[in-house]
Amino acid sequence: MLKSILIWLAVFIALSLLILWIISGGIGRIIDSVRGVASQPEQTEPGTLRLPWQPADLSFGANMQELLNYSGDSGASDSQNIEDELAKLGEEYESLEEAAREARDFGTPSPYRDDVRIAQDAAIADSVENEYVTLTAAWNNTTPIDITGWSLQSALTGVRAYIPRGAHNFYMGIVNEQRNIQLNPGDSATVHSGYSPVGTSLRENICSGYLNQFQTFVPRFSEECPASAESLPLTAENLQLYGDACIDFVRTLPACFAPLESFTPELSFSCRGYLANTLSYNGCVERYRHRANFIEGSWRIYLSSTRELWRNSHDVIRLLDSEGRTVDAITY
Repeated sequence: MLKSILIWLAVFIALSLLILWIISGGIGRIIDSVRGVASQPEQTEPGTLRLPWQPADLSFGANMQELLNYSGDSGASDSQNIEDELAKLGEEYESLEEAAREARDFGTPSPYRDDVRIAQDAAIADSVENEYVTLTAAWNNTTPIDITGWSLQSALTGVRAYIPRGAHNFYMGIVNEQRNIQLNPGDSATVHSGYSPVGTSLRENICSGYLNQFQTFVPRFSEECPASAESLPLTAENLQLYGDACIDFVRTLPACFAPLESFTPELSFSCRGYLANTLSYNGCVERYRHRANFIEGSWRIYLSSTRELWRNSHDVIRLLDSEGRTVDAITY
């Protein structure tokens, strides 16, 4: 009996719910939804169907193709910027590495740095006689620079040679007084590795060209001595003492030339003796040493080495002051 009552109660509830759904327009709502879908196909992408409960706008951000295009442009720009930065960093690294290498090669700087420089025209030869470097004093120096006791050193081999004293007023055939070598503003010094042909380092003068005639100098001295004719001007006294032939002969001689083996028979003994004493290095010095332009701004310095000091291929040559600090250096 109870079972029958429960069955009829369930049937009654179901029928009540169905009647309520029909009354609320359930069938009409389904029809209207289907019509709405059919009437708005343009709101959906081809091949898709928007269900009644889905929103009309299914867009969730920027178009994907636009995102890809933007990403591609931005990536290329970023890549170029990175390459530029890497190139810049590489250049900075090379610059720092070069500066560090130069600092190692140069050594401890001297207070005289930039006051005296090693010229780049060093003669790196295959013999000690032809090997030399050139030093130059800056024009803006305010005082002479004493370089005696300074040295030249190879940074690769460690070979080191010291700058000696020299003859300020050199004469041939005597023991010359030795004094410290000083470079005035703008002066230069050719520093040879080997021995001096005349036994000493010396300061050049307007008569030094005579020395080329009997010794070998590398490089040769400038042959700009006073004209030979100046030594025997045409005067009545000279004509009486030495004769017409002597006057004519001396006018044919080049500058810086001692005519010891060029005398002709017509020359008198007095003419030959006078010219032998006057047209020579010592004779020139005696005659012109009081001229204002007698002394020239250059030195020949000899380090008296028996072998080459600098490598023929590549080397780093340092100029060191008396305390061993680097004044200048060249690399070749």
